[in-house]
Amino acid sequence: MNSDANIEQPLPHSLEAERAVLGSIFLGSPGASEAVMQLESSDFFLTEHRIIYQHVRRVVEQGKPPDTVLVLDSIQTNCDIEAAGGAGYISQIPDGMPRLNNLRFYVEILKVKAQLRKRAYTAQAILEMALAANGNAAEVLNEIGVLSAQLREEVGQKRILKFRSGAEIAMATGEQIEWIVPGFVARGAVTELGAKVKAGKTTLITKLVRAVADGLDFLGKPTLKTPTVYLTEQPIVSFRQAMDRAGLLGRPDFHVLQHTDTRGIPWPEVVAAAVCECKRAGATLLVIDTLPQFAGLTGDSENNSGDALTAMDPILQAAADGIGIIVVRHERKSGGDIGDSGRGSSAFAGAVDIVLSLRRPEGNAKKSLRVLHALSRFSETPAELLVELTDAGYISLGEPGEAALREAKESILAITPDSELEAVSIKELMKGAKVPRATAQRAVKELTEEGVMGRVGEGKKGMPFLYFRNENRFSPTSNIEGQKERLDDGGPGR
Repeated sequence: MNSDANIEQPLPHSLEAERAVLGSIFLGSPGASEAVMQLESSDFFLTEHRIIYQHVRRVVEQGKPPDTVLVLDSIQTNCDIEAAGGAGYISQIPDGMPRLNNLRFYVEILKVKAQLRKRAYTAQAILEMALAANGNAAEVLNEIGVLSAQLREEVGQKRILKFRSGAEIAMATGEQIEWIVPGFVARGAVTELGAKVKAGKTTLITKLVRAVADGLDFLGKPTLKTPTVYLTEQPIVSFRQAMDRAGLLGRPDFHVLQHTDTRGIPWPEVVAAAVCECKRAGATLLVIDTLPQFAGLTGDSENNSGDALTAMDPILQAAADGIGIIVVRHERKSGGDIGDSGRGSSAFAGAVDIVLSLRRPEGNAKKSLRVLHALSRFSETPAELLVELTDAGYISLGEPGEAALREAKESILAITPDSELEAVSIKELMKGAKVPRATAQRAVKELTEEGVMGRVGEGKKGMPFLYFRNENRFSPTSNIEGQKERLDDGGPGR
């Protein structure tokens, strides 16, 4: 038996599925009638099966049941017996075949394979036309355009979905997440960074990119060394300064695409090009700053959940290639809770794995301080982190509450009198150190328990507790000439 003589290399097909469908029709299995109505002879790959099915349809159109005897009689009457593989082959098709209850799945296999073959034939025709083009190149290009349009229209074909068990997933994936920056950016995951305008988003990201370029620590965490592909909405004049400040100017492992160079190009094609550049450059980090600008979300479209999900779809596909992606968005002027503070639809935040918000600390804090708030699907991501921009880059100061407490202890200790005779109340310490009452109370309590501060008084009206610096003890965090001193109750340590 031979398949299509024009086929040099076997095209997609399943002879087992073809035989199962024909055998089930002959046996009158459940769903056989529906299968006959859904299929065409071109859905079969083997020439013999196409001919047999043509006679199946002919018998059905005559109002007869398509069993082996009636179909074989139709084939013999029309002198197609040899082309159909012979009477022996036709009679054996249903042999050993059970009455299938899931015939529709086999029909689906035949339809999908047939669609793939059709695309292969179209692609082959396009190739032959292109190779044969000479003086009529313009004509050929038009014809190729028509054929390729057919391919694009047919991409919505059904696919057989693959479901995997928990055991299969456990075998296919590792337990460890491959972090680019632990807790914040991971390969195969999408991180959203939001902040108000001029809050320092680009500075934070370019400093992060600089750290991963050399595999240096970032926010006290080890990083995965990798090149970066960066999509920026900024003009090159201003972005060049950001690159210079971060130490990225002149680096061959930092690849930039400006928004002005993507105008007129559909967003999915821009993402596809960025993924190709990542693969070419060996980059596992892709930054999109900002997402709405590149995705072309203007006016009310940024607030529409459908448009938001459409914009996110190519990004999620890119992440599936093992790329860690950071998307940047502006926050609303009114701010709000993490996760819905970003400008536009909350569908953006719902589609990503980690949501970060960069904000200024409350109160009268230093201009270099920021609080990084987070919502994450990963337990490694801290809910809040106080960070500071220094000459060496961003450094982590820990959780905001703990960092505020450390600063309060230092400020209070700096103004605490050295002698018991000059001891002062907590109210005076609060005022002098400019520390909120609750934080001051906790700071004084800890300093007293550590023995760094002494206390006199009875803690009641008219005789409040008064505090002084204990000369026999020093703060565990104090530094003298760069060396930490540890002192015991008996006096200075040696």
